[in-house]
Amino acid sequence: MTEAPDIVLLAHGSPDPRHASGVEALARRVRAAAPGRGVHTAYLDHHGPTPADAAEQAGHGVVVPVLLTPAYHARVDVPAAVDAMNAVGGPFTASAALGPHPLLLRAAAALLSRAGVPAQPSTAVVLYAAGSSDSAAVASVGETLEAHGTPGEWGPWRVAALDGGSTLPDVLAGLGGQAEEVVAVAFMVAEGVLRDRMAEHCGAAGVRLVPGALGDTEAAAALVVERADNLPR
Repeated sequence: MTEAPDIVLLAHGSPDPRHASGVEALARRVRAAAPGRGVHTAYLDHHGPTPADAAEQAGHGVVVPVLLTPAYHARVDVPAAVDAMNAVGGPFTASAALGPHPLLLRAAAALLSRAGVPAQPSTAVVLYAAGSSDSAAVASVGETLEAHGTPGEWGPWRVAALDGGSTLPDVLAGLGGQAEEVVAVAFMVAEGVLRDRMAEHCGAAGVRLVPGALGDTEAAAALVVERADNLPR
């Protein structure tokens, strides 16, 4: 039997230490989901381990971009990072980014359930994304909802973004009277300053933002393993 390749979680990185803490916590969940398999982390910017550092540790493996939309970082920065890793060791091959994928919707549903939000039709859910200047990448979140439906029995699900998509007030206005309550889920891998901004916007709009981020769930860890084991052809 061929040994499964190591997994390198390649995240964006942030000067806010909560980002790295969340990514490292996701890596621990991946190790639990794939026992005996090497799991490493690397970051594109701000701090280490760098991609080259991870290449030295892993030797070879699959790079899973811990990115939720196919935006600029996934298209440009990730291939450059993989090239740098292959200059050190290898071979390393990149999987698709985490998003779009229906398992991210299951991760959001897990956060709702953990927060005690009843799955009832009178409650609408807003997936609050950090967003991107690439509006098509933000739109991919809504396209995932359209293609796969919503998990659970909550009411309508909508997508808001800090950048490159509909704002939270726009989404709330569009909901009209379709729900008695609106709750939001941070559509992010880990907590940090962008999630803080989401919390401020939600507070101003009277919307409850449930605790945590998508990387806090077993569904996110399962998605990392699925991406690593199903490389794009």
